[in-house]
Amino acid sequence: MTKRTWWFTFVTTLLILGLASCGGDGGGGGGGGGIPSATNSAITPPPTTAVAITAAGGTTSQTNQSIAGNALQASDMASTTASAAGVLPGLTGVQADSGTQAKRDTLAAIVRRHAERLKDHKSSVTGVLQVATQPCSGGGTLTVAFDDASNSATEVFVNCNLGGIVTHGTVSSSNVSVTPELVGSTVGSAYRISVSASFNIDLSFTTTAPASTFVTQSSFTFTAKFFGTMQADGAGGVQPGPQNRTQITMSGGSLLASDGALRELLSNFSITVDDDDTLGRTTISGGYTYASTAINGAVTVNVPLAKAIVFQPQGASHPNSGEVTITSLGSPGKIVLTVISSPVVGVRVDVFANVADMVATNSSNLTWAQVDAL
Repeated sequence: MTKRTWWFTFVTTLLILGLASCGGDGGGGGGGGGIPSATNSAITPPPTTAVAITAAGGTTSQTNQSIAGNALQASDMASTTASAAGVLPGLTGVQADSGTQAKRDTLAAIVRRHAERLKDHKSSVTGVLQVATQPCSGGGTLTVAFDDASNSATEVFVNCNLGGIVTHGTVSSSNVSVTPELVGSTVGSAYRISVSASFNIDLSFTTTAPASTFVTQSSFTFTAKFFGTMQADGAGGVQPGPQNRTQITMSGGSLLASDGALRELLSNFSITVDDDDTLGRTTISGGYTYASTAINGAVTVNVPLAKAIVFQPQGASHPNSGEVTITSLGSPGKIVLTVISSPVVGVRVDVFANVADMVATNSSNLTWAQVDAL
């Protein structure tokens, strides 16, 4: 799982520097209305044949351990932290922000930042297309466009170089809806604002030291809910203050990711990331089919809300609790990963001969170092 760690570090760095999302090599060009175009080569999907879970191999089976470890890492692909977002197919990469709390940002951070742009956008009275392009510190550009007439928005990175990380590609949303579901009338009263949209992402990150490229491509829908309290607006009234909790739910048919050597696919996915500053924790729940070249096939992954993966504090490099259940059409058994703190700090891997079994055929404890090395 260490293969993906640099990707999380890159995204964190970009967000800390103030941009929303990704990029890498690829074509640039001119689009209509002053909006450039930026795309990446299509990712070839990994094998999707069901992978067999074998009780005979038990938890000592490298195949079973690889399936378990990669499926857990895929769940964490979607994780995010509020402070690093500033404003989701792995385990966590960590970046220290100027020596302060470690940060973790992935797909949900990209979606969150885009949703915040939509929430904070001031619509044009005439509905005219609004386009703003800014240079990136190391070369390239970032263009942000809002089309109020069609309820859509676009962010385009054209070889945008920030600190040696080159971002290239496009993030866009359509069918945008911003709804104040609850707005308090006094200072300290609660508010809740919901943002939903159809979302498209085609982004790559490239670095020369080390030489690496990561690409992610998908189309899905999201709903982002922002919670907080009202504060004085300086004119005798009130306005929403900084949010203290954000819930991101992402649902779609296909999410592809590749670093050149490893290719991954989440299909039929629905993932919720609840980032709660008031409790100092991030929880991840949901389900999906996970396929990758690492396991040479596909399995089904379920993380129920009652057993959600929990990171507390939010910047923790590994979860504190949670349970991931992995099944496959290719076999009657299942693998259950449970985050544990004793007898080791890591996970317990239980292999069951049949999905309905209550007692595991084999069990094994793995440290996080062992999990990260799978």
